This record gives sequence, structure tokens and C-alpha cells, in this order.
Amino acid sequence: MWSDFKTNPNFLIMQRFLSTFRLYFFIVGFLTVAYFLELFLSGYEKYRLYNALENLILAIGLLSFCRLIFPLRLWPFFQTLTCIFILFIAVLEGTYFLILGAVFSPSAIFIAVETNLSETFEFALDYFSFDVLFYIFLIFTSGIFIIRYEAKRSSDFNFKWLYYLGVLGAIIGLRHPLLYHHNLPYSLSMGIIEYWATSVELNEQKSNKYGSFTDVSANLSGDELYVFVIGESTTRNHMQIYGYVRETNPKLTAIKDDLNIYKDVISSHSYTIASLTRALRLSDKIKGGNIIQLLNAANFDSFWLSNQAPIGLYETLVTKIGMTAHRTKFTSSETWFYKAPHDDVLLTHFKKFLKKEGPKVIFVHLLGTHAAYYMRYPKNFKKFDPDLKLSKDPKVDHYDNAVLYNDHIVREIINITKARDQKSFVLYFSDHGEEVFDEIDYAGHSIDQNITKNMFEVPFVLWQSKSFQKSHNIEQDINIKFSLEYLSHAIADLCGVQSKAVDYSKSLFNKNFELSPRIILDSINYDLKFNQ
Repeated sequence: MWSDFKTNPNFLIMQRFLSTFRLYFFIVGFLTVAYFLELFLSGYEKYRLYNALENLILAIGLLSFCRLIFPLRLWPFFQTLTCIFILFIAVLEGTYFLILGAVFSPSAIFIAVETNLSETFEFALDYFSFDVLFYIFLIFTSGIFIIRYEAKRSSDFNFKWLYYLGVLGAIIGLRHPLLYHHNLPYSLSMGIIEYWATSVELNEQKSNKYGSFTDVSANLSGDELYVFVIGESTTRNHMQIYGYVRETNPKLTAIKDDLNIYKDVISSHSYTIASLTRALRLSDKIKGGNIIQLLNAANFDSFWLSNQAPIGLYETLVTKIGMTAHRTKFTSSETWFYKAPHDDVLLTHFKKFLKKEGPKVIFVHLLGTHAAYYMRYPKNFKKFDPDLKLSKDPKVDHYDNAVLYNDHIVREIINITKARDQKSFVLYFSDHGEEVFDEIDYAGHSIDQNITKNMFEVPFVLWQSKSFQKSHNIEQDINIKFSLEYLSHAIADLCGVQSKAVDYSKSLFNKNFELSPRIILDSINYDLKFNQ
């Protein structure tokens, strides 16, 4: 009876069908296991379900396409390539999600290209965990099994109409708005195109230090010394001068009566590249020029001093903006074994810049409180001891120690500037904030998803010399709502620059300031999102 059943035509068709599509079943199982493994390790997120569905549709579409256009003898080769590609996607997206709690996006390309070897090494030390290694091991093991034993199988039976259906279904499915944004090839291509366009434009600015401004003027006496200190990954919610419970700002607190401490300033993005490239440009488009070019055109002598490595893949986008300054100095290098120096290395070079004659504007780009936090401060600033386990996570203590050291650096820059007895100011702000276990169980900053207000709420502190205060009547409302999106207009206004390129209604230092919707991540109203 069993022999009769095995020779039944319907059974043979089913047997051949299952044999032909055996690889499909393995791929479906592989992606399902990957999704449930993420679910087990990190919990349910709706967008990860969409991403898993998108990967499944993409895999079926690619396999079907290969079987349609290539002869049977080439199936094993192209099936192997497809499986390797799917394995790469699963590992990259899954690992990215487990570490950052977000879906891989075009913005991630900017981060990847801009990240130097030292930052990569620090990131790996700070974020890789047993869960991540366990996930990578299981996914790689199962993926390699499929590639080794299933991808190289061929078939003598062709269900061509099903392959057409698979390709058509993939084309239709991947066009759905909930799915195509999660498609890794789409994200990669969009990110590369956007990065290339931005990089080309900034390269042109780097070689043109004065931009295309033709109507620029400033009433300069030659005694001007204007300093902008750019912090890194520092949320104001871990700063004593903003009401944080720990004493992380003893030195700034000591002179708080001499400071304008603006209480409601945010960044437009939660990562450096997007935030600073927008903060330092003068229009919605990069082609409008940047604030350093404008200051150069106003006859300031400009300086860019940075403790951030200038090299990513080539030069970082922020570096290219900085290099429009007349003089630049980078104190950090880019090797994986090289520990970036602490920010006090900048002070000697800062003093050297001050010896130059004439009106000066100096940008000081700190490494600040950038992860890994424990690498951002010397041992004598270990005030909050992680070993005592007084906080939710040791990273909180490391971060607060980094903020404490940052307080020291900013105060030193103010002291050095004040000692010159010139018409001067020091404006300190951070490129973006940081989440440190305050609202979610996470330390760091996300790119597009899983955001918190701490990732955007930044310090914004102004110190002014007596002579500057006498000659400049600036708006003093410290409760004003402001976004770093319009920082260049505020800088130009603060420096007394006159130009049609400047919109003074966007400057928080101007009495004619007009409140605009504060947009984060290009499309989200910050005040509506976080009910401010």
C-alpha cells in the first residue's frame, strides 16, 4: 500500500514541490528564528516585525528572480550568493537593533562612514554584550548550515509560474510604506547618495573660506575674542547648573551669577553629523554657506581647535566645515589602539591661538562626554565611584564623572579668556544630548527611533566680559525656546555681523526673535512629542 502511495502522481508532484522549494522553507525558518531570538533578547517592537516581514519578502523575491533568469546549472551559485546576502542583512540589522534599539536607516550610513577606528574600538568595548555575541553566533551558525547544505542544491523540476509570483509579490510588497523604509539595500543606497552629495558640497566650501557672501560687514575694533565651545553627547539633565541632584558642575556653579544659563535649548538631531552640519549652516541647504565662512567674510580671524579625530573614511563632514577656518588644529588621531587624549590637551593650543593679533573667533570642539564614558576623564576626577553601586548602572557614574571633568574644561576656557581682558565671550553648548538610564534602560543616543528628550536637551551657557556687555545689548530671556537648527543666525547676531544671509528673527539673542516650531529628526515637532 505504501509502495502504491509513493508511486501516486500527486504524491510525486508534492515530493518534487517540497524538494524544489526546500531552500525557501529553510530561509523562512532562518528569518523566523532570527526574529524570535531578537524578541527573546530585547522584547517586542512593532517595527522589527515589519522588518522581519520585509526581509522574508526580499529573500523570496531574490531567490525566485535567480531561478527565473539563470539556467539550472547556475542555481547553486546564485542561491549561495543570495543566502550570504540574507545572512549579512540578518546579522547587521539584528545586531544594530540589539545594541541601539533601532532599525538600520540611511542616517546610519553617515555614522558608519564618519566613525574612526578609535571610536569603533571604544564602541565595541562599551556596547557589545553576551546577548549580542550569542545572537551573532546562533545566526551565523544556522546561516552557514543553510549555505553549506541547502543553497547548493539544485532541482530538476521547475515551477516557473510560482517564481513569477514570488518576484511580483516581492515588487508589490516592498513598495508598501511600512516595509520599504526597512529595506537594507534601500537604506544603504539612500544613505550613500545623501552622504556623497553632502560631502561634495562641503569639499567646495573647504576650498572657499569666504563663501559667496557679498554684503557682509561688522564693526570691529580689533579687540574681539569670541569663543564657541562645542560639547559632545552632553545632556543638560546631568548638569548641576540645570538642577541635577549630583554636584557635576562645581566650577560653573561657582560663577553662575556671571553666566546666562539658557534652560530650554535643544538639538535638531541626536547624533553629531546631522546636528552640527545643520547648526553651522546658514540656510536650509548646505549650498547657502556656513557660519565660519560668514565670519571670515566679516574680517574675523577664525580658528578651529578639535579633540575629535579628523579622519573617518576620509575627512568627517564636521571636519570639512571646521577646515573653512583660517587655522585648524586636531589633537586626536585615528588608530584603533590609540586612546584619545583628555580634553585638557586643547588648552595649550587654545592659549597659542590667543596670541594672534586682531579680531578672533575660536571654535573649540571637545570630546566631552562621548562614550565610552570611562575614557573621558582622568582618575583624579573619579568623584562618583562605580564600584560603590550607588546608581542604577555603573555607566551613570562614569557619565557623571565625565560631566564633572567637562565642567573643569569649560571653566578653564572661560578663565583663560577672561584673563585676556578683551571684548570677549564664551558660548558653550553640546552638539546633542544623551540618554543615561533616565527614561529608558539604555545609555547612548539613537539615530531615528527609540528617542528620548534627553538625547536632544542640551546645555547652552554664555559668559560675557564686562567690555562685551557694555558694547552689546543682547536679549537676556534664559527661558526662551530655541533649537540649534538656527544656531548660525544666533552666532552671527552675537558677533555683530550684518548680512542679508542672516535671519535675526531666528536669533535668541535678538529682541525680534520669533519662536518657530522646533523640529527634530527632520519631521517631528519636539514640543508636541514631549509635551513641553
